[in-house]
Amino acid sequence: MTRRRVLWVCLLVFTLLVSLAGCYRESDPVAVLTSAVVSGPAPLDVGFNLSYSEHPQGSSIEFRLDFGDSSTPVSGQDLGLAVHHTYESGGTYVADLTLADDRGGRSIDRLTITVSDDGPPIGVGEGMTAPDFTAHTTDGGETTLSDFLGSVILLDFWGVWCGPCRRSMPHLDGLAKTFGPQGLVAIVVSTDHVEQTSIAYLADNGFDDFVSVWEPGGKSGNRVAQLYGVSSSSVGIPRTFLIDRQGVIRFVGHPIADLTIMMIEALL
Repeated sequence: MTRRRVLWVCLLVFTLLVSLAGCYRESDPVAVLTSAVVSGPAPLDVGFNLSYSEHPQGSSIEFRLDFGDSSTPVSGQDLGLAVHHTYESGGTYVADLTLADDRGGRSIDRLTITVSDDGPPIGVGEGMTAPDFTAHTTDGGETTLSDFLGSVILLDFWGVWCGPCRRSMPHLDGLAKTFGPQGLVAIVVSTDHVEQTSIAYLADNGFDDFVSVWEPGGKSGNRVAQLYGVSSSSVGIPRTFLIDRQGVIRFVGHPIADLTIMMIEALL
């Protein structure tokens, strides 16, 4: 490659990097709508938290919060305010937070509110009531999910046989240690065929802040994994469910790639 061609390639790369940096400067705002309470009987007071919303460049943002029940939306600029709204009638409502900056950038986040004596239907999707279970723990006892109502629950499906699971365990252990004093309970459900495999791995690595669950059957036959739709070969692990103090699933996904500290803090 000639010197002139080398210089031309370098110039092209530099131009591309500058262009990408310019795109970043013009990024849209990031809307994040959270609430510790998303279900309950009417009248239900919900305190919406907008404070995790941001603009990557610190630009001024206008917000509009529509409560989804035909009431008058709230708008303003102060994202640090807790916006309270009372849902007077039973039903399922979708609150929309829309952010707009002075360059036309927009972002929307939504939160489902269920006003009912029974709460959301039972299921394994976000916004649904987490299925209850009683299972064997690796210390020789039993644990029941509903016993932890009032705490935020991090429910993770893993296995020593699973490389990505092993890589995620130190991260989960850190979350358990950091947020345990604030009310986070970390339940890890092993999909190993042999219980002692899980026990030895957790002990060898000093992971002693978990509620460790094991049921026979491996990934496909473990009844808790079946209950949460994790037993299928098409569903990868690790797979984490973040459950709020009312027993509602607020997050489903990978514990490192998808779960953020912000999501946990917002529920605590």
